[in-house]
Amino acid sequence: MADKKIKKTTTVHEHPMHVPVSRKNPTGITTRHQHKRRVYASKTVDELKEIFANYAKKKLIYPTAGRLQNFQNSDQFDEIIAVWCDYFNQKFPTTPPEAPLDPNIIKALIASESEFKTNVKNKNAHGIAQITTSTLKILQDPDGEAKDFLFKDIRQKDLYDPEIAIPLATRWLFRKKGTATNRLGHAPSTEELILEYKGLLQSNTGYHNNALNSFRKAYEKLSKK
Repeated sequence: MADKKIKKTTTVHEHPMHVPVSRKNPTGITTRHQHKRRVYASKTVDELKEIFANYAKKKLIYPTAGRLQNFQNSDQFDEIIAVWCDYFNQKFPTTPPEAPLDPNIIKALIASESEFKTNVKNKNAHGIAQITTSTLKILQDPDGEAKDFLFKDIRQKDLYDPEIAIPLATRWLFRKKGTATNRLGHAPSTEELILEYKGLLQSNTGYHNNALNSFRKAYEKLSKK
């Protein structure tokens, strides 16, 4: 199930606008009248749950099951991962030589972030995908860097619900693919993408190696033929 395009426009009737100070406008402020502004639709908690419930699941590509037995509940969220990986692969399609996002990347990321525990809290990061307060703010900001697909009225406590946290994390991965490309000058590798998600792409600290090692072990198990 794919959404229609989410872009639309609304009319802004008037708002203040800065202009050069002059005799006519000694304050340097004038009023700009009716014009069009692009608005992007947002998904609420209820809409995210409705998309998942009604999604056509027969042809989905699922992450590999039965490979991360050292983590409790490691296969419990496979369908959520499969749905939202497919959803955003359709929303933000890539062309060769870039491949669509692999659902095993999302599953290995979750393994490295929370070990599939839904109630994890570390400093400002919350839930199964360890989404930070600042990331949540960006994902809801109509003037921010992720404005081409937003979420609405998502609260911090919602991040402990995998049906909400996983679509947010997947959307953020797609955004991080773009920022990593800008930093590197080329499409990121899988590990570079994960480091960008974790905010460690340009870090040389021990956190860099620990975060990558944890992801790498899980991803290798999931991807093994």
